[in-house]
Amino acid sequence: MPLSIASAVTVGPIVGHTTDTTVRLWGRGDAQRTVGYPRRCHGVAQLLEAGSKTVLQARYFKLLPEDDFTGSVDFSGLEPGKAYDYRMGFFHADAEPFQLLPPQGVDLSQASTGSFRTAQRPGSGPLSFVFGSCRHPGTMSDSEGADTQGGDRGDRIFRTIQSQMDKGVRTDALLMVGDQIYGDVGRMDRTWHDYCDNYRTSFRKPGLRSLMSRVPTYMLLDDHEICDNWSADRMYDPKLSQEERVLNKTRYFGAMMAYRSYQVVHGPALVREGQPERTNALHGYWYTFQMGPARFFMMDTRTERSYLSAPPEIIGAAQLEAFKQWLLEDREGLKFVGSSVPFFPDVKLSGYMEWERKDKWAGFLLQRQKLLEFMRDEGVKRVVFLSGDVHVSFWSELRSTSRPDFHMLSLVSSAFNAPMFVPPFGIFEKKGILDGQADFVVTRSGGYTGKSNFTRVTWNDPELLVQVFERKGEKIAESRFTL
Repeated sequence: MPLSIASAVTVGPIVGHTTDTTVRLWGRGDAQRTVGYPRRCHGVAQLLEAGSKTVLQARYFKLLPEDDFTGSVDFSGLEPGKAYDYRMGFFHADAEPFQLLPPQGVDLSQASTGSFRTAQRPGSGPLSFVFGSCRHPGTMSDSEGADTQGGDRGDRIFRTIQSQMDKGVRTDALLMVGDQIYGDVGRMDRTWHDYCDNYRTSFRKPGLRSLMSRVPTYMLLDDHEICDNWSADRMYDPKLSQEERVLNKTRYFGAMMAYRSYQVVHGPALVREGQPERTNALHGYWYTFQMGPARFFMMDTRTERSYLSAPPEIIGAAQLEAFKQWLLEDREGLKFVGSSVPFFPDVKLSGYMEWERKDKWAGFLLQRQKLLEFMRDEGVKRVVFLSGDVHVSFWSELRSTSRPDFHMLSLVSSAFNAPMFVPPFGIFEKKGILDGQADFVVTRSGGYTGKSNFTRVTWNDPELLVQVFERKGEKIAESRFTL
């Protein structure tokens, strides 16, 4: 078979789940644009020594039309804390993967390139990552308009994060905790094709695309990956018409198929189960991972929520039990919990904001109460929630009146690109007894900003440094916490 020449991937590449010895890389090919029967689309990736052309490992991976020609590939046997380069591309051929030439021999001179650094070994050590949410697409009436340095206004912030990295600022990971796309702003995505088209447009933005090709990226979804204030009830609520329920089911299944292809399969939720090319073995949309001294539990607070349950639930029983067991595995260790909507504090119960309050954990008081009591009674410490959704950024502390040693921190970071209206800090219950909880009190809050921003979290035991930067790089808030 003649030597294959691979083209650059059409979306990506993305550096996904990365441990001290493994990495998962993601990319998208495309259908063949020729007359006649379609040919197979093959993805290929080569792992290189940093700064050299020496190929260490190479792999083929599947790019299937039912996945919108997306896929990911794993490399193992890597060294902790080491920098690597990689190349990724795709080509079309009639052959099955096992009939192709060894992937080391594929010409990737025209392919996409990237780099990454493996994680340090699990355990102690420093850690620094950035997180945020809500990559709002903006509107033509944005006062700042298009960004003169290339890309649009909503893309500038990702170039700022990369600029910090280029200056030597340690960045172990990028966490995107919801609303990576907006399927219902400026457009109305209803089908799988609609959502895939949205992802292709969104993930091709040059700043975001470049950043994700260089830093391990972890994602979880929120409502705008489907539609505003989504809950599973919309597919079954008897108060809705049959036509409305069918439309909501169509929208949901299309959105989640696209979400799997573009956000899930480069993260830890994808389980290969001994099959290196498997692309869709999922046991849930929540997942866990470890990065140096910290463990992470990334929740799915959107697809399992139900207001029609008695009592209402924001996460299902299996996820709740897995979360409890995860907490008990290391009661004293540093733990970050990704929840797309804030765990606390709550939006004030008043007027038009009542529905916004119900959309957060405040809409599921009994489940939150039992979870807080579990953590208090089991002596679980060093828990930090990471959330987005509300288009402002701030921090809050929670304590127990009966157990003075119980302490929890909530960090909210939103939006990567703030819409024209942002809520004032006054709509949040910044201090006082947490609604429905009695024993738990929000003791203080601060660091508020309504500008487009991201948050950098840096850990040097026992101090947690939280810094908020606006989209052009100015530091607008800084706080330190002892955990």
